[in-house]
Amino acid sequence: MTISPFNKIEIVFLYKPYDIQLPFSDISDLKIHLTEKDINDEFLNPITNPEILKIYILTPQQYFNNNEKIKRHYNSGTNAKHSGFILVENPRDLPTILLRKKISNIYKNINVLGNLRIPISRNQFFYEIRNSIYSLFLNSSYEYLESFSFLRELESRAMKDISKAMTNKSFYAKDFLDLVLKKSMEITIADAGFILIKEDIFAEPPNPKEMNKIQILNKPLKFIQKSKILNSQKIFLKRNTLDPNHSKITKSMIENKSGVSWFEDNNNLPNKEKIIALKKSSPLPEIDFDSKTYKIKSYCAFPIHLPSGEIEGFIILINKRISEDNILTKHSDIDNYVSKFSSHDLNLLESFTNQAGISLEHSKLINDLKKAFESFTAASIIAIESRDPTTKGHSERVATLTVGLAEAINNTKNGVYSSLEFSKIQVEEIRYASLLHDFGKIGVREHILNKEKKLFPYQLEKIQSRFLMLQDKLHINILEKYISNLMAKKEIPKQEELEKHKEEILNISTKFTKYFDVILDVNEPALLSQEFFDKISEIAATKIIVGDNSYSLLSEKEIEILSIKKGSLSQAERLEIESHVTHSYNFLIQIPWSNELRDIPEIVYGHHERLDGSGYPRNLKGKNIPVQAKMMAITDIFDALVAQDRPYKKAIPYERALNILEAEVKHGKLDGDLFKIFVEARVGHLILNQNAEKETKNSSVA
Repeated sequence: MTISPFNKIEIVFLYKPYDIQLPFSDISDLKIHLTEKDINDEFLNPITNPEILKIYILTPQQYFNNNEKIKRHYNSGTNAKHSGFILVENPRDLPTILLRKKISNIYKNINVLGNLRIPISRNQFFYEIRNSIYSLFLNSSYEYLESFSFLRELESRAMKDISKAMTNKSFYAKDFLDLVLKKSMEITIADAGFILIKEDIFAEPPNPKEMNKIQILNKPLKFIQKSKILNSQKIFLKRNTLDPNHSKITKSMIENKSGVSWFEDNNNLPNKEKIIALKKSSPLPEIDFDSKTYKIKSYCAFPIHLPSGEIEGFIILINKRISEDNILTKHSDIDNYVSKFSSHDLNLLESFTNQAGISLEHSKLINDLKKAFESFTAASIIAIESRDPTTKGHSERVATLTVGLAEAINNTKNGVYSSLEFSKIQVEEIRYASLLHDFGKIGVREHILNKEKKLFPYQLEKIQSRFLMLQDKLHINILEKYISNLMAKKEIPKQEELEKHKEEILNISTKFTKYFDVILDVNEPALLSQEFFDKISEIAATKIIVGDNSYSLLSEKEIEILSIKKGSLSQAERLEIESHVTHSYNFLIQIPWSNELRDIPEIVYGHHERLDGSGYPRNLKGKNIPVQAKMMAITDIFDALVAQDRPYKKAIPYERALNILEAEVKHGKLDGDLFKIFVEARVGHLILNQNAEKETKNSSVA
């Protein structure tokens, strides 16, 4: 009998035909208590102590007369599992066949262990009680063991799920805390549950410049709601933030670093050193509910400790239901179907909160590492933009667009990418890759990186100086010839001849000015037209003869640069700019990425590749390019087209930018399915709104 939790049986005589002496020698392992009670008082008690078995002895007439009262009592709480009835006919009632028939139809709904009809002997009565004790004990123990087995299985699954969640590569503290609360409520059959964590657990540390030491030390400790599960009614915290100075339960857990429990029946609280029984506490004044239909009859709470010992939060469970089937919609339901949280419940809850503490510590470490990496990423972007100010904000915008495209893919139900879904970690990986995709520009020489026009300023100045020098030489040569002629003829200057030479000098200046204006126009990074190409060819072919010397207006290098058909970069310079991708990759592979983020270097390495192999630096084709890189190829080009902050180009309208991207798709360079998702999900509007706000801000400042 030691395997059963029941060691006490109460025999309640509502009718007593014979005196029975104790003990029952052959069932001495059970504590048997005999008592006589009045039937009118006994069934007023709404619930039987679930750890005590009861056998009621009464007459059929008593049962018949109190049928509704008995059935109501029997069906409340755990009474049905722990109660039994022995019907003993009383000779004084003169039982009839009709009464016996009525009784047999009624007692089918209750646990009738015996039905003695007169005449009844003392021994017969004694053995009926003894057999009923055995029967009730065995049946109740069997039901207990059956529920115990189910509970162990439930606990085992909960432990497995929690352990699996803790080792999952997509571990997130919020999801884990939700799981802990869910499993805690399943096992304890709680009606409501809350998890609260320290308000600033993941916040940035206080800025010493903004807060002095006294302010930091005296900063109030507050806890905020993180998870909530309700089974019956709308129950919520009166204040979303709980302050230990105003919450007794919070204060108790922090000061004592232990769990608390409360039950309406203060005498039946578990005796456990680590758990404080709040015998004089009001039932959670922090919780609000409709008092007309709901009340708190039991609750327990445990602090969530970090391995360091700090309390970072706590879990509260409210109203332990007797069965999962019990729905608490009114006070009588709570009276009948709510019991105390057992010692076993509290032990399990303590175990779960310990694991929640480990998860928070884990999450804090991840959060700290993430903050460090976010700071590193932000510093990297600042370094990139300091080298290339013209693209300020580009990395963040590409990250916004690429993450937006990833989320749009996750919501896609049809097409090639309908089965592709990026996890939270993979979306983070895409964001970091986007933020760092241009980091290799640090390895590109700054004057090339910031080259706005075809000629560097010093090269343009050199041409301008050459033109002025040649212009001056021609002017001097004209004047020298004129003066030499005058001296040879010994004549004085004539006005008409002076005017003629002046006009000749002016024509030379005008010609050089036109040449230089052409060079200024061609120097722009716009597409070089045939007209301007012919003009440059004309200038390149022009020779300036001064005396016996012949001078070219442009060097071969200058002609080559000014003949660039599109953009401002020569072939060599373009190759150097393109090398930033390789620089990015070589830099990123030096970082010891976690398994979840290990693809960042490869994504960055492929964002300038094209499906037809015309991209760089490896000329990859189609399936050899990571899908994340294909996504970034679209977003990188789109932002470059619509960007407001490029001094050497005007922003292209949204529809025109899409048309350009569509042309790239038709030429087999960009992924058409990804572009379709980009357009249909209006991903581009994520940064167009930012650009519009920026333009408005600049206008207002101006």
